[in-house]
Amino acid sequence: MNAAQKEDLLIEWSLYENHARQAMVKEYQQLRKSGNLDESFLDFLKQKLEIEGYWKKVGLA
Repeated sequence: MNAAQKEDLLIEWSLYENHARQAMVKEYQQLRKSGNLDESFLDFLKQKLEIEGYWKKVGLA
């Protein structure tokens, strides 16, 4: 993930309400604890927010 993608991802993340962000953090933590996830939080968010398609449209991919 390049710097522009990280910046865009964090902007998208900031648009979510606090309770939604907390739920995503909790989901990530549970997946990590269970051993069903071996990726960074940013990679998890990229998948969760389904943002790669948007990046392709706007030339960030």
